[in-house]
Amino acid sequence: MKKLTSILLIVLIVLVLSTSSIGQSHQIALAAATTKTFATNYTLINLGDSQANVEAQYLTPAGTEWGDSIFKSFTIDAGANQIVRQYDDTGLTPGRGSVVLSSSQPLGALVQEITRSGVPSSGAYTGVSVSSNEWVIPQLARRANSASGLANSQIIVQNVGTSPVDFTIDYYKFGTTSIALSKNYTGLAAGASELIDLDLETGLPTAWWGSAVVHTSTGSLGVISHLFFGADSLMAFNAYPLSSATDSWKIPLLYSRLPNTLNTSLAIQNLSGETIPVNDLTLDCIKDPAAPGPETLSLKNTAAIANYSSFTFNTLIDTTNFPAGWYGSCEVTSATNKNTAVLIMYRYTKNAEQAAYNAVPSNLTSTTVSVPLVAKRLANGYANTVTIQNMADTTATLTITYNPTGGGTPIVRTGVTIPAGASYIRNFRLAATEAPDMPDGWVGSMVIESDQPVAAYVSNTYLTPSGDQFMAYLGFNN
Repeated sequence: MKKLTSILLIVLIVLVLSTSSIGQSHQIALAAATTKTFATNYTLINLGDSQANVEAQYLTPAGTEWGDSIFKSFTIDAGANQIVRQYDDTGLTPGRGSVVLSSSQPLGALVQEITRSGVPSSGAYTGVSVSSNEWVIPQLARRANSASGLANSQIIVQNVGTSPVDFTIDYYKFGTTSIALSKNYTGLAAGASELIDLDLETGLPTAWWGSAVVHTSTGSLGVISHLFFGADSLMAFNAYPLSSATDSWKIPLLYSRLPNTLNTSLAIQNLSGETIPVNDLTLDCIKDPAAPGPETLSLKNTAAIANYSSFTFNTLIDTTNFPAGWYGSCEVTSATNKNTAVLIMYRYTKNAEQAAYNAVPSNLTSTTVSVPLVAKRLANGYANTVTIQNMADTTATLTITYNPTGGGTPIVRTGVTIPAGASYIRNFRLAATEAPDMPDGWVGSMVIESDQPVAAYVSNTYLTPSGDQFMAYLGFNN
């Protein structure tokens, strides 16, 4: 097989049920930030125009071969998906590690992290397909108080090169210009990942909120982060390669104190190399047609933002500027073209449901976006919602194609329109969505083609939530 492209995918925790006669299970906790046992699955979507031949290599944190996976090679038709569940992989030993996927076609990868017993916790992120020698994380915590309980972060760093790599993490407390802590790590093997638990990082104080920069001078990295709240809540999200920094970002959906208690926080990290002054950043929002309240919102940063530090907008505590029950799409821009990174965080106050994902750079030009997994009202309650963001200043006209998992007749929708700067929601939690062609229990992928640039935000949930079963991530532009 000729390998034309590859995607590097971090798989963090695997729980494998024992096949022994006594029926015991092996349980591995992530680290001190949580006592729970997590398992993973990943869903790939073929972004190419022909069948993808895929090979998977599973590695331990030391960089050695991890067991003998039963999911080492498979094929995926163009536009279709492949679901790989580590908890069904009898060839992997219990533990954590990473995966390197090689493919004859470009791929997108969704990773879901879940607890398999007890009160649920879950998070989702996308596989690392862009390598960089410098990554940034807009929000981190160490034993910090919040409205959702004690907060702790983890950072997971993968070596995406072919030789061992050394790297450094610099931590910045919110509102400061100096490094709070700089920590060096050496000898991370090719393809392997290292998990850094801030709960165990005594070099940082308790009640600490901040941001970080992960960098190396000897190779390339991929980085994701966990943010735990209380006993059950987990936000899993991708870090940002420094090369992705820009002065304007789109937020597909912002929620303000909805009746179901859903709220949004935005963490905006300064990557400009200098201080961002007061009132330089503007958050402009357009109301969803179904939402109550004013048609638009406009807010500015009320404090200066030091380089590599972050500023937050919080719809839960800012009751003056964010009306209750309001939701819509937004954009963050800098009046003086200061580069930033923007993290979107969703939290319910009545339960443990939480999720986070990356905002979309406003300079995105792609007119095709793919969603690896669409699930409509599965028997176990699992379902998701896809929000399509029109990135342009003019109306976008879409064609949406749904490809069922395992083959079958695609469902095609044409002539769908989205006003300038607005978003369009497909809620597969509802029986009427894409009915009657898409019945309850339908599983597949989704390809959105537009005459204007578009992006997609996806939320995975359960119809009968318990604990934290809320996951969020972006679709894949190509």
